[in-house]
Amino acid sequence: MKKIISIAALICLFVCFSNAKNFYTNGSADIKKVALTFDDGPGKATEEVLEILKEKNVRATFFMLASRVEKDIEIAKKVAAAGHEIGNHTYWHVNFYSYKNNDKINEIEKEILSAKKVIKDKLGIDTKLMRFPYGYSKSDGLEVAQNLGYHVINWSFGMDWENIPAQQLHKKYKQAIKNGAIFLMHDLPKNEKMLSFLREFIDEIRSQGCEIVTVSELLNLGQK
Repeated sequence: MKKIISIAALICLFVCFSNAKNFYTNGSADIKKVALTFDDGPGKATEEVLEILKEKNVRATFFMLASRVEKDIEIAKKVAAAGHEIGNHTYWHVNFYSYKNNDKINEIEKEILSAKKVIKDKLGIDTKLMRFPYGYSKSDGLEVAQNLGYHVINWSFGMDWENIPAQQLHKKYKQAIKNGAIFLMHDLPKNEKMLSFLREFIDEIRSQGCEIVTVSELLNLGQK
């Protein structure tokens, strides 16, 4: 299902919303930098991800679900204390592609603002980056986000939820290394496949001459 949604998001990007001023899927192809991003946490894989990033001296961007921040506040604080960038991934992870109620705009705004408040209150961080669940990228969501002062960040490659062997998954991520790439991964489940190759993947990125930076650094958005 996520694969279908991802394809839909790409179609929307290239056909409908290519001129959106606050929507990004990658950085400049002229600069040898990439960003690692982690969605849906904090969760069972977050602490191990933090250990690997510390070992490799890498700063990443974590798009956090506010409902998970409230549940695992101590882990969320560890992410912030380690100097990683934190973005808004809404409160409840609503799939706005399939949302049918008439209050969609209000619900989008509510999800963003509720998450913004939780992250601000619990972590002291005023988020300016966000990623909609399932890569939602229709004009209504982008407009609401822009009006609230957010940059919407999708990704150039991500498929760690796919039911394929870790070795094959690793190969696909490696093949997607390119200047300006934004990689999507997840830290809510105990994502053993991703964890099994994350160290090596970081080394492979660097072996191609790319620096690993936060999304804001990659896109020159100015957020710390």
